[in-house]
Amino acid sequence: MIIAAAVLATAVALLSATEYDSRPWPGKPDPAAVGTTDPGAPGETPVSPAAQTAAPATPYADAPFAMPGMAAKAGQPIAIHTADLPANEASGLVASRRFPGVFYWLRDGGGATTQRPRAALWTIRLGEDAQSHPVRRGENFPFAQVFEAPNADWEDVVIDDDDNLWIGDIGANDCVSKQYLYRTLEPDPDTDDPFMVTAKYPLAFPDPAPGCKTRNAEAMLWLDGELYLFAKTANSPVYRAVLPAERNTPVTLLPVAKFDHNVSKISVSTVSDDRTRLTLAGHSRYWVFAADPELTGDEFLREAMDGKPVHTATFASAAGNASVEGGSYVPGTHDLLFVAENKEIFLVPDAPAPTSARS
Repeated sequence: MIIAAAVLATAVALLSATEYDSRPWPGKPDPAAVGTTDPGAPGETPVSPAAQTAAPATPYADAPFAMPGMAAKAGQPIAIHTADLPANEASGLVASRRFPGVFYWLRDGGGATTQRPRAALWTIRLGEDAQSHPVRRGENFPFAQVFEAPNADWEDVVIDDDDNLWIGDIGANDCVSKQYLYRTLEPDPDTDDPFMVTAKYPLAFPDPAPGCKTRNAEAMLWLDGELYLFAKTANSPVYRAVLPAERNTPVTLLPVAKFDHNVSKISVSTVSDDRTRLTLAGHSRYWVFAADPELTGDEFLREAMDGKPVHTATFASAAGNASVEGGSYVPGTHDLLFVAENKEIFLVPDAPAPTSARS
């Protein structure tokens, strides 16, 4: 477990109890939004690295449970549950395989400024001390531009078996917007190198609601060499993407499974490294399902989704409703890291799912 015993003991007093004794780390209220809105945000022009400066200071620092009002110092770690992300509308989160402790998240909306772009991936480096550590030049949450991939409504990011990052421009709240998948190369997060797009694929869901051309989606999952998408609707149906050999060729989405109980409007999906757990989340609640590590692909998902959750809890948002839209297992553990649209971060300690809880 990445949470040191002393840190966990101190944190327990601050946690709010939820169902099944799951107690997420608390966040803090979202400060007022800063920066001006760029009317051209969906197709914004990437900002050169030379134009970037350090992210604004985080309100807490220096100690795992520092008091409000203590300014973060450049180059110093920040207790993850007291930190605010530097930009709102966080959506999607994935752990790097090449760079230990590094996670990437993106924005699905909000105003775009030089220091808060939308066509970019942002970085978190999580240490074993449950703190966010600097990534480059003393910054805890720097960003890198993504070229050739305008952000119309980015919703999720996943990593494939070859360590490519896939950005899902899959939001379609109006059920008619065009949707795309972008495959990108991962640069060294300690440098100013941008993410370079190597492939783009349009997509649309095969079973849109009446009067619609597609479905809205916010969650993706890379599993056993395949990409899966969850539609954000009742029963959270999941689809497998058949990626074409040629770039710019439409993706085919094949229905795989859906829930027959109260798990709907999914915005997060992630699988633990040991493949024993599938976690899904909406804006205010997450569900953990036991999974059979011997199964693969479609059967892995069908089996896990057919069971009842072995664990569920709400996010202990200090703001009341964090609108969580990004989450990932911490590699090698059953801990979960979540990011929310209101800038809150949640690090949720967890334990192996009891096999007897399967139905």
